[in-house]
Amino acid sequence: MLSYSVCDRGWFGRLASRQRRPLEVVALATAVVLAVALGIARPGITLAAEAGAPSGAESPATSAPAAGEQGPTATAPAPRTSPLPENAQSPARQWLPAAPTSEGMPQPAADADRLKPYGMDFFAAAPADFTVAPDVPIPAGYRLGKHDKLRIRYWAPAVPEVTHETEVGEDGMVVVPGIGDVSAHGITREEFRQRLGKRLREQLKNVSFSADLIETRTISVFVTGAARRPGRYTVKAESNLFNVIYAAGGASPEGTLRKVALRRRNKLVAEVDLYQFLNSGTLNAEVMLEDQDVVFFPIAGARVVVGGEVVRPAIYEVMPGDRVADAIRLAGGMKASAYARILRFRRFEGGRRVERTLDAHALLADETHADNMLLRDGDILTLENVTRQVRERVSIRGNVSFAGDYSLQRTPTAKALLLEARPRIGTYWERADLTRCLPDGTPVIIPLPLKDLLDGKAEDVPLLDLDEIVVYEADEKKIVPLATVEGAVKHPATYRVGDGMRVSDLLFAAGGVLQDASKRVAHLYRRIGPNEFQIVRLAPEAALNGDPAENPVMQDGDRLVIYRQQDVEFRFDKVTVVGELQHPGEYRSYEGLTLYDLLLLAGGPTPQAAGIVEVAAPVLDEDSKKRTKIETYALADVMSGKQEPVPIEPGMMISLPRRDDKLTQPCRVELRGRFRRPGTYALLYEGEDLESLMKRAGGFADDADPFGMSLTRTREKMLSLATSEQIRTVMETMDQLLPTRKGTTDGTNVEVLETQSGSGVPLLGGANRTEKVLLVSPRQLTGMPNNTRISFHLEDRESYVSRLGKVRLCDGDVIEVPRRSDVVQVLGAVQSPGPVFHNAGRSAREYINLAGGSAPDADLKRSVVIKVTGGVRRLADSKTVDPGDVIVVASKHQIIQPPVQRKLQDTILDLLGVALVIRSLQ
Repeated sequence: MLSYSVCDRGWFGRLASRQRRPLEVVALATAVVLAVALGIARPGITLAAEAGAPSGAESPATSAPAAGEQGPTATAPAPRTSPLPENAQSPARQWLPAAPTSEGMPQPAADADRLKPYGMDFFAAAPADFTVAPDVPIPAGYRLGKHDKLRIRYWAPAVPEVTHETEVGEDGMVVVPGIGDVSAHGITREEFRQRLGKRLREQLKNVSFSADLIETRTISVFVTGAARRPGRYTVKAESNLFNVIYAAGGASPEGTLRKVALRRRNKLVAEVDLYQFLNSGTLNAEVMLEDQDVVFFPIAGARVVVGGEVVRPAIYEVMPGDRVADAIRLAGGMKASAYARILRFRRFEGGRRVERTLDAHALLADETHADNMLLRDGDILTLENVTRQVRERVSIRGNVSFAGDYSLQRTPTAKALLLEARPRIGTYWERADLTRCLPDGTPVIIPLPLKDLLDGKAEDVPLLDLDEIVVYEADEKKIVPLATVEGAVKHPATYRVGDGMRVSDLLFAAGGVLQDASKRVAHLYRRIGPNEFQIVRLAPEAALNGDPAENPVMQDGDRLVIYRQQDVEFRFDKVTVVGELQHPGEYRSYEGLTLYDLLLLAGGPTPQAAGIVEVAAPVLDEDSKKRTKIETYALADVMSGKQEPVPIEPGMMISLPRRDDKLTQPCRVELRGRFRRPGTYALLYEGEDLESLMKRAGGFADDADPFGMSLTRTREKMLSLATSEQIRTVMETMDQLLPTRKGTTDGTNVEVLETQSGSGVPLLGGANRTEKVLLVSPRQLTGMPNNTRISFHLEDRESYVSRLGKVRLCDGDVIEVPRRSDVVQVLGAVQSPGPVFHNAGRSAREYINLAGGSAPDADLKRSVVIKVTGGVRRLADSKTVDPGDVIVVASKHQIIQPPVQRKLQDTILDLLGVALVIRSLQ
């Protein structure tokens, strides 16, 4: 039985192979020695054994741990019980890899994660819209069916040539002119030709004919199960099973490629193994498909991982009865670089992992070999590389030009190996390390005086098999002095400080200073203690010119800060541009800047700009008092170049006033609703009356209700800026004074009574009489709308129309006339809310009675009539009700607010409404 050496390519060997610190190697070796001494690991005990392994199953094949693993099963080195080939080496000498990427121990778990199921990539590359090429020949066994298209030609000495294209009908018959129906369903083309020839010869003598299939029918095939793209596929009838499998993308990651079934009318028609196609290019999938066939992908069976030195490393699905040798054959066999004597076999049994080492050559040569075990799901096979068994080699790595493996005969000493590998510039010359594995498996590090060894001042060291030399870079072993440059340089970063490096050298390494860098001041921060710094003020321009006083030698940890000129020098160089320009704002003043240049920088004037430009400059008079000098220029002359250049100096303000709105565009008014010609009209002049505009619009439509005409005007046209600001201030103040809650609604003060059917509002019978309950939030007064509807409180229609016609219009007014209505809406606390037909003689209370009368919770004192014009009147003040009006009967419990608060709101809103009406009628 072959034990696994501590110095083999496991976790300890890989750590030692990249070790650079002698103390850590000594610590690892000490830990192993202690483990052996304490009995944790004993020589001669294998890492794991396969349960129930037959006698003799572990002759040259031995158990070994997976590379990179660490666990309680590690053992001390033990002598091997069976010899290796001549070109093999002891596992105790395999721990040191020369090239970790190719020499490292195989990682079965990593292989399983890295490898993919075999064959999946081939089918995954299939496009989703894959179709059979139209020029693919139709198989001879293709059977005709409904909707196949045929071209039939026949001729005879007494009959001219007849050519007819036809389609197999729903009844399976083909109509041949002059002959009749010929059955074609379910037979091959050759059988149809024979049947057609027999019919022709029955009616014609010496007849010649041909029958060609020119277009095949389409069929639907269903792909189900663990397919990559399951679903229904519409394909040509000449498609075979493999065409559909490829179009569906093969199996999904959990599906099988070895038992794909074709079912027809719930019966198994065929079952294909796609490994046969992938391995040999042949496939028994030439089965022709029929409409409604089902292609089913079952879940995959047992899968094993085959990695290492095989032709096709992958995850393979194995069939019942497959053995280890069959898995190697599935993977394409062994590579020439494979070491057949070491096939690492891993399996999980009973909650633990079993590991064995098999002889792949013996298994392939003898199928009845005891180690040729039946495969199980999850088995991992890894075939070793023969290059790891090479002997008589040494290696070198690190800061050398030619790292890698060398022949021990060619480079028998450390100096010879170093001269072959050629250490590079930047090497740490004081020491290199020679790593060697002793016969007992203990790794040791031998320090080499690199410079003295190459100069011949130190004794050369003979090398042994598998020795490795590590050459270090100077930066790895020395503290490199660094300095940082920040601020206005091309490449701010941290740079290495060379011997005698000065400030100018550091600036040169950073790409030089920027154009806007300050030339007279920079700061050098230097550490003078653990937590102390010194600030040295420098002049960058003088340093770059070589002034020794401004160009000190850099030290480790120095930080040089180069400032921008604007950060250290204040300059008043701003000019301001305001008014009708595309981009007003502040601009920097430059030498030679003119008024024309500044206007171009600001994007030029807007169309609303007046024809002048004002240039304001601060000046001091004789009494040293600040004054403003204003000069005016014609905008057209400035922009056209006729004006002499006007120089611009810092502190100036250039203003472009806005022209009168009347000169930019005409005033517009929009007519909506039931006018004969509604739309947007331009006013002949500002203040044109409505009667004049209505004549241009053709008057009212036949079904218009002029009494319901309303006028909407923007707030800016009705209120001055001062008035608007004052109203906003008053309303905001009142909003802040609104109480959040008046009274209580607990069970002692409020009792919810039975709901009445009239309004659906519960009665509050036990409300506190001293404080009324606020059931809705107080009205916020600050939300003033931008547009205000103007309502008119007039008594009759005749006076209404005559007065409204004299209203003077403003830009942006909207006049709307509704359609004539013949109903009155009655809403709120009534028994039957809804519309009631209008009658000229009825009062508001009569309309309420027609709606079922008021509900028990109705509050007629607070009820209102919303006029068709948009105005609102109290119910008691409404003498007449017009068509289109809305009567709203309030509920006693709908809005209950403190009397003083409600009075103040009503007063302000009423005063505001009256003011708007009076102003609009002036």
